[in-house]
Amino acid sequence: MNRKAISSGILRASLTMTAVLLLLFLSAPPLHAQVDTGSILGAVTDASGAPINGAKVTLTNEGTSAALSTTTGTDGSYKFTPIKIGSYKVTASFQGFQTTTQTNIPVNVGADVLINFALKPGAVTEVIEVSSAPPVLETQSGSVGQVVDSRNVNDLPLNGRNAAMPPTAPSPQMACVQRRTTTSSMVSTTIQTPWTS
Repeated sequence: MNRKAISSGILRASLTMTAVLLLLFLSAPPLHAQVDTGSILGAVTDASGAPINGAKVTLTNEGTSAALSTTTGTDGSYKFTPIKIGSYKVTASFQGFQTTTQTNIPVNVGADVLINFALKPGAVTEVIEVSSAPPVLETQSGSVGQVVDSRNVNDLPLNGRNAAMPPTAPSPQMACVQRRTTTSSMVSTTIQTPWTS
């Protein structure tokens, strides 16, 4: 009888532990990994500032010529997310208005690039092209990202690499000797490097 009570207690404890772990797993907030994407968003309005519902906005990657299209909502807004980092061209058009294009729009890591269009009345065959860089200040979110080119990566210091030492010399970490002394009342650790004796 005592064995059944112990077995029942172990089963109950393991089920409780499983339930607690499952609850912790399901209630954990999602983790965000490093991403290499950004977004382009904005609004399409007419010359008076009124939003244009249903305007066609086309996003084209200038490096690959891949294109995406969307239409604006009732408030004239559009959003392309997530998109890979790179240089893009955005074109906005609507019946009875001139087609407007903005080119050389850089999208960096985690950036929300704001591109607004003010379409002017005119024939559909007229195209207005604007070549300008968006503002440097990120106002859409608090995220921070940076594009690092291969030269900057190669110039980064590595753990244990010393510019004053020739490449064939052993690094200081490899030349360290660790001694551990244990007595009944305390443990002491001494690390000896080539610079200490």
